[in-house]
Amino acid sequence: MNDVFLSYAHEDLPRIRPLVEALEQRGWSVFWDRVIPPGKTFDSLIEEALEASKCVVVIWSKNSVESRWVRTEAEEGRSRNILIPVLIEDVRLPLAFRMIQAVDEL
Repeated sequence: MNDVFLSYAHEDLPRIRPLVEALEQRGWSVFWDRVIPPGKTFDSLIEEALEASKCVVVIWSKNSVESRWVRTEAEEGRSRNILIPVLIEDVRLPLAFRMIQAVDEL
């Protein structure tokens, strides 16, 4: 089980690494889909990690608001009341997530 499931657009990877490092330095385990073990499929690994995580941190950017994967992962966090949205750019969030207060890291 991971403490944090990190959802983001891969194009934002350089901006995500410092966040992962900061979370891990605080002792939290982070799943952020960098390694898919042999014999696993991407979607099954994501589903297992989402179900096992204590919270879902979604990094919202121009890239991630367009990603179906990020939206799906965010919805899983929202439905379980464990979603923590983080804005790294000035973007209009998808409708389903506009009522949830986001951390603004602009």
